[in-house]
Amino acid sequence: MDQNDPKKLTEAQIHTALGAFLLFFAMTVIVSIFFTDTTVGKLTNLGAGAIIGAIGGVMILMGRRGARRPPAQ
Repeated sequence: MDQNDPKKLTEAQIHTALGAFLLFFAMTVIVSIFFTDTTVGKLTNLGAGAIIGAIGGVMILMGRRGARRPPAQ
């Protein structure tokens, strides 16, 4: 399959957009740490934000790698 395949480029764009949304959502959860009263709630928000942020970051990297053009040979 060709690297410049439109389907592959569309999947890369979807990964990038979904990853950006997940990173935004993770930042919202991280900010909510400051508005949580209990220590358990703060740790829960920290863990959830870190996991969601990591997933979003990986999806953005997958999207950027999928959108790259192959090197000229």
